[in-house]
Amino acid sequence: MAWRAPGTLAGRPEFRFRYGSLLVVLVGVMVTSVLTLLLSPGEGFAAVDRLGLGLLALKNVVLSVWLWRRPADFVRVGLLELALEAAAGLYKFWSALHGGSEVFGLGAYSYWLSLNYFVASLVLRPGAALAVSLGWFAALLTVGGLYWFSPETTPAQRAGSGNSLLQLYLSHLTLMAFLTLQGRLLRRYLRAIVRAEREARFARTDGLTDLANRRQLDAWLAETGGFAVWSVILFDIDRFKEVNDRHGHAAGDRVLQAVAGAARSALGPGERLGRWGGEEFLVVLPGRTQAQAAQLAGQLSAAVAGLVLPEIGPVTVSCGVAQAQPGEAAGEVLARADAAMYRAKAEGRARVRLAG
Repeated sequence: MAWRAPGTLAGRPEFRFRYGSLLVVLVGVMVTSVLTLLLSPGEGFAAVDRLGLGLLALKNVVLSVWLWRRPADFVRVGLLELALEAAAGLYKFWSALHGGSEVFGLGAYSYWLSLNYFVASLVLRPGAALAVSLGWFAALLTVGGLYWFSPETTPAQRAGSGNSLLQLYLSHLTLMAFLTLQGRLLRRYLRAIVRAEREARFARTDGLTDLANRRQLDAWLAETGGFAVWSVILFDIDRFKEVNDRHGHAAGDRVLQAVAGAARSALGPGERLGRWGGEEFLVVLPGRTQAQAAQLAGQLSAAVAGLVLPEIGPVTVSCGVAQAQPGEAAGEVLARADAAMYRAKAEGRARVRLAG
């Protein structure tokens, strides 16, 4: 069973790790093939070996670019790499044994036979990766067995290659065991990271509206000291208590969620929105003047007024806007914005008022 790639690499950390690792493997083999090809004239490589190196480099260029441009094709690229590596590896291993040398030209490819274990561990889930790795090991064992028991293999050849074959198979078994254990540990580690990230996010996110909560807003307010100019918008849903009394708290929750969505849609990058408490929301605006904040508050108010909630009726908000004065604490700025918001309510609701 293969890993399914999420729609974006901003998704699961485990996929990001596997995707990046496979890309590194492909690029690494490509670079190695190109360097070997450049050095081949002085090493006495046969023409067929140089052709093989060129094809190997070209294959890895194509797969690397494919994977880089289309991360969603991670599984396809990985499985194709596995198949091509297996075919080339078995051919070169057979050629090396029957050519009378374990290393000649591309016969050095025998050192790369272990690459399939790495690729399988990246592309496939642990059980499938182990099964494919065992299958690959069995194929190599079969090639070695056919060579060893072949009537054409002389005792001298067996004596010359026996230790090398033994070391190859033992090293492959060791690598398989390591990758299997490492894969299990990796999954546990990455799952722990995901849990920690989720818990950290929930600690700073309002569960109902999915906006920043009071703790996160306080953190943003603490950061405003680094700005020469900053402002806030404090707004409250008008007649929210009547909604709860007439339609129930479930309807009130839907109104909170709808208002949060409308307000979010009216804001841009760097404009920080959160639920301050109850039916009150706060927007922290680093680098914005009071005039800019007032304009934004008008856009936000219009976005909320455009909500269609047939079972509840029109929804509006009252906004108070304040710009921090030199040396003024965040609490004092919020107090002035709060006073401006209540002035908006007193003057008829559904309007924006600026702090004095």
